[in-house]
Amino acid sequence: MTTGSTEFIDVTTADYYLEEKWSQQVTMERKKNLVFAENVDRSFEGELKRGQKIWIGNITHPTARAKSANSAITFETVTETGTSITISTYYYTALALEDVIKPMVAINLLDKYVPGLSYGVHLQEDSDLAAIIDDGTITQSVGTLAVDLTYDNLIRADQYLNDANVPADQRMIIASPACKAGWMKLDHFINKDYGDLTKGLLGSWLGQYPIYITTNTDGSNAAGHDSVMMHKQAIAHITQIKPAVRTWWDGDYQCVKMSCLTTYGSTVRRADHAVWLKGP
Repeated sequence: MTTGSTEFIDVTTADYYLEEKWSQQVTMERKKNLVFAENVDRSFEGELKRGQKIWIGNITHPTARAKSANSAITFETVTETGTSITISTYYYTALALEDVIKPMVAINLLDKYVPGLSYGVHLQEDSDLAAIIDDGTITQSVGTLAVDLTYDNLIRADQYLNDANVPADQRMIIASPACKAGWMKLDHFINKDYGDLTKGLLGSWLGQYPIYITTNTDGSNAAGHDSVMMHKQAIAHITQIKPAVRTWWDGDYQCVKMSCLTTYGSTVRRADHAVWLKGP
């Protein structure tokens, strides 16, 4: 023991007894804005609650022919095709917590991880849909990767959809934050003189394209991102097993286990209803 007029029990000498606490609040990893899965055609889900594959047939319109007097009409022979959706993608998340850990930690770890189990499979599903934009099935495109999209690019993309007789409703734009940054340099999106074309700061465009900004577009800031202008029916998607977190106790390993499973499939239903926006 040391004595003296300036010898105190201070932070250094009492270090062994200094109390530490763990907050009940945690800094949770931020979640991406998942918008692809919410903006595709999911109308077939009710038809494939059982089974692995559903066929979607095409119907084309007959062609009008001029009628001549006193002559028999002719008939068309139509050979139709179609597309299909197969439930062939299966993903899960899983965690286990041993019983011996529970009294040794200050927070309920299971409760903290439950939201992430569901989010993990939702993220994978959304990412798989985002990857369709540049997989070669959608052939219409504008712009250049890693280069800001111009207003002319948007006008041309809109024309692609108009040329394909795409309905005016249920159209949308899904874009990266870098793409938004480029548009914020355009008067068309920030100048009040163009208020009839846009709603707010990138709220919508032409009154019929809500704009969704997400970090879950395919690509990177260095290589560019795969944004898209499309109609809801461009991509059809079915989630057969909806994500749901299940919890059970394992007596053999004396632990609580949790998992979340989803199964799904998708297809490009109408390729001319989408335009790949190659940009930053």
